[in-house]
Amino acid sequence: MPMGISYIAGILEHNGKEVQLLDLLVSKYSKGKISRKLEEYQPDIVGVTSVTMNYPIASDILKHCKSVDKDIITVIGGPHVTFSAVETLSEAPWIDIVVRGEGERTMLDIVSGKKLEDIEGIAFRADGVRVTAERALIENLDGLPLPARHLFPLSRYHALDVHASIIAGRGCPFNCIFCVGSRMGGRRARYRNPKLVVDEIEQVLAHGFKEVNFEDDLLTLNHRHVYTFCDEIIARGLEFNWSVFSRVDTVNLELLHKMREAGCTWMLYGVESGNQQILDTVKKKITLEKIGEGVRLGKEAGINIMASFIIGLPGETRETLKETIEFALGLNTPWGFNVLSPFPGTEVREKAGEYGIEILTSDWAKYDADTAVTRTEDAGPEEIAEALSQYHEGLNAYLADMEKEGKSDHIEAAQSGMRSPLAWALLHDDVIESLGLMEMNGEPVESLVGRLEEVVAYSHDQISDNVRKWVDEGLLKYDLMDGHMVWRWS
Repeated sequence: MPMGISYIAGILEHNGKEVQLLDLLVSKYSKGKISRKLEEYQPDIVGVTSVTMNYPIASDILKHCKSVDKDIITVIGGPHVTFSAVETLSEAPWIDIVVRGEGERTMLDIVSGKKLEDIEGIAFRADGVRVTAERALIENLDGLPLPARHLFPLSRYHALDVHASIIAGRGCPFNCIFCVGSRMGGRRARYRNPKLVVDEIEQVLAHGFKEVNFEDDLLTLNHRHVYTFCDEIIARGLEFNWSVFSRVDTVNLELLHKMREAGCTWMLYGVESGNQQILDTVKKKITLEKIGEGVRLGKEAGINIMASFIIGLPGETRETLKETIEFALGLNTPWGFNVLSPFPGTEVREKAGEYGIEILTSDWAKYDADTAVTRTEDAGPEEIAEALSQYHEGLNAYLADMEKEGKSDHIEAAQSGMRSPLAWALLHDDVIESLGLMEMNGEPVESLVGRLEEVVAYSHDQISDNVRKWVDEGLLKYDLMDGHMVWRWS
């Protein structure tokens, strides 16, 4: 569930603005659906948020909105447009306003009708493109209303069995050249009151979520803060699993034991490379020895560790790619590859020549962290593809081992990238909504199961087990219309 747009909806509602949300992440995307929503709601302003990899579709959504109603004010925010505001407005005349940086108070100013030239942190058209002054970061995060999760189709997220996202603080003091985190959130970390963070955890658990992921750039930077909210979780007797992003040089065994005691089950380390020179070049400020120690400590504390690598970084060669694969295997923990995508705002993009990086395209649709869009002197798309092939061979071998152990459900989830692939198949294509009026042939749930067998490639048992679970949990319901059933997500 996207946190940025949820926070913005929350501050608008808190200040008496009428807000509706069209979630196209967990339903079928179509321009017809957008048109129907616009005609039904007739909004004054439409906003979207995006990162680089989904900027093309975000821009296209606003283009369609303008075609439906030319008087709609279209607004876009997020890290991509924050660092390419002038280019965005120049190439997309259907976008009226770009919000730069943190968007909560900026969007409130826009919706409240404040003169654009007086709003800090935006770009808009006025005899060309005008960029206003920088907006200061929000110092008191506790003053922000909670994210408006109630505006999202929660039953769909529960069917997918996803976690709830929570932000306990913003900012990162590190300046890795491939990341815009410190430029978006500031180099100085800002923290929320741990008691309020745990209040929010209780709220999302009451909403039906069973797990939480902390989306902070670096939650484990401030140990005192982590200890305080872990103690608060324990004191309230809350039992849930949570995960976190971290760096290997910001943890120790005592901290990890406390996190595990409070329910932390997974931690992702940004490792990036198995070559020390590359780590130094990209200003990661960690060592290979420290990475090994961080993984070992996490395991010793009983926390599952995921190691994340970026291939194609400055200085990458065939040999360093081999070193990284061997180093990853030697960690003896789950790991994954991302391919370098030099996003707008990153130092590696702004100083590509100095780092020996050739940027091959600015087609943002290819910036998916799985496609080579750069080359170094000794490693280009061919070498990256070869390294990815080795990674996928290893993944396939892992899945084959699980199949031998009879863990077919784990295989299905791993291959689909989620724990409930059937739910994704139904949600992605709006299958339930497309069924329309259904005859009630016997028991209602069994009638639905039989109908779904005709349209999705899953066994009777798979469909029946999932559908009955969702009905029991109140996620799927039906209404009676002229003696027929109409099923819907609640």
